[in-house]
Amino acid sequence: MDNEPARNAGPGMPPLRRSSARALHEQLSDRLRAEFGSDYAVGDQVPTEEEIGRAYDLSRVTVRRAIQTLVDQGVLVRRQGKGTFIAPPRPRIVYAIDRFGPFLDAFPPGEPVKVRLLQFARSTDKALGAVFDDARSGVLVYERLYHTAGTPHALLRIALPMRLGDSVSRADAASMGVYQILREKLRVAPVRADFRVSSELPTAKLARALRVSSTTPLMVLERVSHDRSGRPIEQSIHYLLPEVYKLSVSVAAPGSDTARR
Repeated sequence: MDNEPARNAGPGMPPLRRSSARALHEQLSDRLRAEFGSDYAVGDQVPTEEEIGRAYDLSRVTVRRAIQTLVDQGVLVRRQGKGTFIAPPRPRIVYAIDRFGPFLDAFPPGEPVKVRLLQFARSTDKALGAVFDDARSGVLVYERLYHTAGTPHALLRIALPMRLGDSVSRADAASMGVYQILREKLRVAPVRADFRVSSELPTAKLARALRVSSTTPLMVLERVSHDRSGRPIEQSIHYLLPEVYKLSVSVAAPGSDTARR
């Protein structure tokens, strides 16, 4: 039985192979991606898991995994109590991390990106406060969710030492990027930033905010900025969907004209 092909729902298309080295749910997600791309428009509702399972003679578990893959890739979006739909296309963003500037500057002109403040609170977390040299007084922590056409693709968790955070309001955090807050409101200029890039699985809270599975790896970019005296003045942790974001760095060889500028 395992060597028999799974039923093929589309005429002229090769059948799904149970004996293939690729898992059936991976084969099915590829098949459904092609089918949905050719036969459905943005916003259209797709068949239910039960309907797909009957069409392909596959188990509900296999179909659910295939659909979840397409949700994680931004092809589909689930709407609670309504069903699963063709998602609007996600943006493609190149984020240059070798210059100082607001995160919103990474988006192309005209890109309809919106920002929503999710959290704004004082924290006494020792691990978080260890970034700063006056952490005993606490740290201001807030989160900003970035989305396009209602589809989230980035969450920034920003921390400021309370010597600076005491002067930052919830309205500031909601409407201004952290570098704008530092420069225009606090009159503090960042002059150096250290970056660390990694890949992590999201917490349950992050997965809900970004509407991904808890098994979907996120690109994580941690930045700590320093003032002219070398004191850390902000920490930003960027949780990014890797299919949306690419990081860009420009490097010049020592002694070149570019390096001397």
